Amino acid sequence: MSGKRQNNQLRLAFDEELRSEAPMAPGGGSETLTAKRMIESPASNNERLMEEVCERENCLQAFKRVKSNKGSPGIDGMTVDDLSAYLKEHWPAIREQLLAGTYKPQPVKSG
Repeated sequence: MSGKRQNNQLRLAFDEELRSEAPMAPGGGSETLTAKRMIESPASNNERLMEEVCERENCLQAFKRVKSNKGSPGIDGMTVDDLSAYLKEHWPAIREQLLAGTYKPQPVKSG
C-alpha cells in the first residue's frame, strides 16, 4: 500500500434525482411534521393519556376482563358482582378525581 489512503468507496447505481435527503417539512423547516407534534408539554400528554384510560370503552373492557378472571374481593370486601352497581353510582366522581390527579386508591389486599 502506498502512503496515501486508498479510496475504496463504490458509487451506488441510483439516479441522481432519487439520491437525496429526506423531504423538507412544509414551510422550509428542517423538522418533520411528527417531530413538530411532539413539542407539547409532558403535562398535556399525561392528561390525554389519563383521558384515554378513563374512556368508557376502555373501562368496560377492563371490567369485562376482571369479571372473566373472577377477580377476588379487595380489602373493602367488594366482589366483582358488587362492583358494577358501585361504579354506576360512583364512577363520575372517581373519573373526575382520576383526571384531576386527586384519586387516592385504597390499599391492596395483603396476603
